[in-house]
Amino acid sequence: MDRDELSRHLAVASLQPPNLVAEIAATCWPGGPQDRMERVAVQWVRRWRPRSAGAVPPACSCRSGRCRVCN
Repeated sequence: MDRDELSRHLAVASLQPPNLVAEIAATCWPGGPQDRMERVAVQWVRRWRPRSAGAVPPACSCRSGRCRVCN
């Protein structure tokens, strides 16, 4: 996401009601947090642990230091 795209996104978000998170949750999960809860998935998430890939990516060599290819 570049600076202009982020600025547009923030401008639109600033026009939304203060309780934006609640509004999004009500729209996306009308049944509440139990709407799409799968017991097998919950168990998997509880066991899951992030692991290191083992390799360090090369540093970005672009002028901006955060290009879409490197990030």
